[in-house]
Amino acid sequence: MSTLLQERHQPITAPKLRDRVPAQRVTPRGSARHAAAAAVPNRPVEAPRGRWRPILGSIVATLREWRRRSVARRELANFDERMLRDIGIDPSIVAYEMYQSFWRPLRDWRD
Repeated sequence: MSTLLQERHQPITAPKLRDRVPAQRVTPRGSARHAAAAAVPNRPVEAPRGRWRPILGSIVATLREWRRRSVARRELANFDERMLRDIGIDPSIVAYEMYQSFWRPLRDWRD
């Protein structure tokens, strides 16, 4: 006979009472998480002040400056020759500025 048939003929018995594990009862603790909604103070949540905050602030400031430079160069490229003469800039200077990278600051050409 195969082992599966031998196991099939074994009687099925219910577990004994002594084999059972007694249930553990959890008593609620008096913590802030389990407090009633009325007991929680109504105040705005503050962001944690960590060591990354100044670094992220400087990264955001740098990205904003790069964006400002890019927009300024694009606006300068949209000026026609008459407007450039009015502000005292040669069109060749505008062509030079348009080929500069966004991380390079704009030069003051009014000297």
